[in-house]
Amino acid sequence: MNGMPPSSPPLLQVEGLCKDYPAGASLLGARAVLRAVDGVSFTLARGETLGLVGESGSGKSTVARCVMQLERPTGGRVLLNGRDLVGMSQSALRPLRKVMQIIFQDPYSSLNPRMTVGRFVADPIMIHEGKIPREALMQRVRALFAKVGLDARHLGRYPHEFSGGQRQRVCIARALAMSPQLIVADEPITALDVSIQAQIINLLQQLQDEQGLAYLFISHDLGMVRHICHRVAVMLRGLIVETGPAEAIFHDARHPYTQALLSATLEADPARERSKARLFFDAAQLDGRASGFMKEVTPGHFVREYGHAR
Repeated sequence: MNGMPPSSPPLLQVEGLCKDYPAGASLLGARAVLRAVDGVSFTLARGETLGLVGESGSGKSTVARCVMQLERPTGGRVLLNGRDLVGMSQSALRPLRKVMQIIFQDPYSSLNPRMTVGRFVADPIMIHEGKIPREALMQRVRALFAKVGLDARHLGRYPHEFSGGQRQRVCIARALAMSPQLIVADEPITALDVSIQAQIINLLQQLQDEQGLAYLFISHDLGMVRHICHRVAVMLRGLIVETGPAEAIFHDARHPYTQALLSATLEADPARERSKARLFFDAAQLDGRASGFMKEVTPGHFVREYGHAR
């Protein structure tokens, strides 16, 4: 894992992000809502990787989609280079799409089966830059293919002709097409074979070193998060319950939910795996309690405590 980038104004600043979904009508006829994201706040520096982890349903992917404005937040702010994206019209957001891109979990679902992979990667260039000479366009697409380790001779092929790892490389090439500063990676390796996962992670790290990319890396694979991320934020029921430098989270976890997640992570050493105690966390114990407040336990390491803020 690379060292932390030098201090500078954050590329991305999320403040009090909330997202509600309708959950049907209550017994009294009032409209019930489900709060999927509840006041999430974090920053992301240029060239940094922030890991967002938690069980399925914790709100990780909803945060990703709200950051990208693929879903409109119910409340809070999302500042990209100091500009608040919340409430912006689609026309105002369009030039900012070049700055931020997303890589989804399933590369096959991300690709248009009727479109060649060359056209798929060329599309954002044509959308944002208008009509450019075909040879200049294809030269850029070939360069993008080379950058992600794909053979440019296969530009005319369709998605079904590629393996899962190759399809994800195509998606990464498209994300890079407009030279973004921020990439939101929403479970980008979950659908891939284990051997291919390492290749994709190494590619992402190489691109970060070369281009200074910032990643919001969403995953439930704590081993991979530990390997790639500078900082980690742990989500539970739409809340961040612990956040800090990766080493602090993995060596000095304080929240019982974080400790339970770490205890469930498989160890490469069989002896250590057999001797490790499994911890269990029952989220029901938080029912009826206030959302709590974040307390700094060591520099940059915050843990949610429940009760009245002091």
